[in-house]
Amino acid sequence: MIRTVVHGAGRMARSVLAQLSGYDKLEPVALVSRTLPDDCPGIDWFASLEELQSDADLLIDFTLPGGARAAARWCAANNVALVSGTTGLVDKDIEALKSASREVPVLWAPNLSHGVALVTALVRQAAAALGVGAEISINDVHHRHKLDAPSGTALALAGAALEGRLLGSQSRLDGEGSSPGTEDGDVAFSSVREGEVIGEHTISFTMPNELIEITHKALDRTVFAKGALKAGEWLVGQKPGYYSTSDWLGLD
Repeated sequence: MIRTVVHGAGRMARSVLAQLSGYDKLEPVALVSRTLPDDCPGIDWFASLEELQSDADLLIDFTLPGGARAAARWCAANNVALVSGTTGLVDKDIEALKSASREVPVLWAPNLSHGVALVTALVRQAAAALGVGAEISINDVHHRHKLDAPSGTALALAGAALEGRLLGSQSRLDGEGSSPGTEDGDVAFSSVREGEVIGEHTISFTMPNELIEITHKALDRTVFAKGALKAGEWLVGQKPGYYSTSDWLGLD
């Protein structure tokens, strides 16, 4: 059994807790959060990682940026694999995650759904094929409680698009001896926060007389929780390193 700790008490962390009982390989051993949720199942609760008194193999983190940083340090010190879906990270948070990955396996992703991982791969492929001639824009729609805008998923999709564009330009340069152009181009963002929308992302490639759109809509928050749990099952068997959803799903 993979002894699993959940870090956080927000919507996503509670969703992970609710789904844990359905995974035979995962054993919930503790919840770590500042406050004890009213709907917490019957597992040990600790107010901080420093107070945690339980052996663990895996920690699943859905907190705030400072929480992800603390989780990274704790996991590295205690030889525990870390899956984090916390968004809104800044450079020092990423640095903490990458530092921990030298000691333990770490998988961070702003979106842990299988569908978004596939969309990310498709965006990279489309950007490589279309090159700088296509204008790229990303629209994300989330519930009114979400704090960061653009969303972490939107930023990750933009990164995949720019990476694909660069790879495509280099490929054309190597293959034909032509210039990849002087402008990589920017990605335009628009963000909407309304109602209780779980998450919608549309990536648009606009060209003369043509428009290509790739859209993903999350219909239930459990897709992210299930993704985190499945990623955790996979991650525990990996060597120390900094992993992505593409590594987990073999999409590269």
